[in-house]
Amino acid sequence: MNHWYYYDISGNKKGPVNWDTLRHLALSGKIVSNTQIITPEGQTSQASKIDGLTFGSSSTQKTPSSTPNSMGTVQDIFEAFRTTDFKKEIIPIDPDNAAALFKDSVFWVICALGVLPVFITSLQDLQIQLYGLTFFFAMLWGGVLRGLVLKSSDSVVLPVVSFFITGIIGVQTLLFTYRYLPAIDLSDESYNGIIRLFGFIFQVGFCEELCKIAPVIFYLIWKRQKASPMMMMLIGVFSGLGFAAFENIGYAMQNMERGLDNIVQTVFNLQHASTEDQFNTQIQNGGVMAILHIHSAIISTMLRSVSLVFAHSIWTGIFSYYIVCAVSSGKRFVVFCCLGLAVPMVLHGVYDWLCDIQLGFAALIIGFSFTLFYGYLSKIRQQLHQK
Repeated sequence: MNHWYYYDISGNKKGPVNWDTLRHLALSGKIVSNTQIITPEGQTSQASKIDGLTFGSSSTQKTPSSTPNSMGTVQDIFEAFRTTDFKKEIIPIDPDNAAALFKDSVFWVICALGVLPVFITSLQDLQIQLYGLTFFFAMLWGGVLRGLVLKSSDSVVLPVVSFFITGIIGVQTLLFTYRYLPAIDLSDESYNGIIRLFGFIFQVGFCEELCKIAPVIFYLIWKRQKASPMMMMLIGVFSGLGFAAFENIGYAMQNMERGLDNIVQTVFNLQHASTEDQFNTQIQNGGVMAILHIHSAIISTMLRSVSLVFAHSIWTGIFSYYIVCAVSSGKRFVVFCCLGLAVPMVLHGVYDWLCDIQLGFAALIIGFSFTLFYGYLSKIRQQLHQK
């Protein structure tokens, strides 16, 4: 629409007006040569620079300067307050820009980042808070990986379905499977380091990566020749996020149980203290253990919510890449399937092993994993472009 705006002598924004009205205001002297005009394109310019405007005899009248005297008298100030549309000045939403604002994806993403965590923690049920925040961080990574890394415009319906299938069914199936595997406590440092490394790779890495790739295999069986390579990658990434999210909930529950056990043990020790010194010692020891437990729970929850969901999604994304290669390779189908399992399995196992040695080295594994994943994406895009 041909809407023009201008600022009157008091500095108030007026409009919108059409072109004929703007010309009439200039001829009548209500708009002078140095009046600030806002064009329909949104550009601000002096009236003298607008072609087609003719000014009346009052054109020597000046718009307010930046000096304090431009405020006018006390009566002028009260009049300015009386004539100001505060609703319009305070709330910048009008029919012209509301539609554009609500279609702006950046607006919704930033709004969700700022609002949702506060809303989730306002809920009374602690378990709902835990699930809500866990899913929030996982879906946050899903949006980042889909939009910035995979650069996919595909529907998120199947990826989100894979998120919950892996998180609910896959994790429970994996826990059931673990009952029939050799009972080796990989957190027990009394085991030889090499034995623990092989345990992390061939038990944890092997089982978990097979669990997470299942939705990609189901999608491939369903679509067959019509399977989209980028959709396979996207489903794999979200499957990894779902696994990590539900696994994080399990670990958070364990931390709560350990905290409760610590309180129960402290109370038990206090009840059986025979002297005042023993009583004070038990209070001190219980306090120290509580602080260490809280610190460990906070670090573990933040680490798993922010970095480990990312790592799980990347490892499954790597497996998905090799499945894509296997489908299009013909005779090397089995080779690529084996590589698809071996590469993320080793990365996953080495990461878990290094976490007990030096967490900084484990961080390098995540960085290296993402570098591989990014390189694999580049290869897929080149192959699709060549087709």
